[in-house]
Amino acid sequence: MAAPAFALVGIAKLATEGHLLTRKRRVEYRTLPTRKWLNRCDSKRVPFDWTINPYRGCEFGCKYCYARYTHEFMERWDSTLFETEIYAKDFDSRKFREELKGVRRGESIALGTATDPYQPAERRFGLTR
Repeated sequence: MAAPAFALVGIAKLATEGHLLTRKRRVEYRTLPTRKWLNRCDSKRVPFDWTINPYRGCEFGCKYCYARYTHEFMERWDSTLFETEIYAKDFDSRKFREELKGVRRGESIALGTATDPYQPAERRFGLTR
């Protein structure tokens, strides 16, 4: 990744700190430092309370995908990068177990609400398992 001419912050900064995990013909897999895996969802329009998305980006590249714009938060303006730069989020099982303590009985967790949790990257990284 070429360094931008301005200071990056937030998730854009985290994305530049990720390490190249592996490279396929047209896809690069990178790490993405993650503060937490569980994300609270307060919307009344969906039937779940929490979400987990192990990856950012998706090789499937569905044309109807609403999550493609999320790469813009990492200063990745080319929309094709969403399906060719896949970020595997760092996973710390101890921290994740601590996060799960915040989920109350009766609350539900949705997996893969932004990108497919069983995309080809899952074969290698096994984050969804």
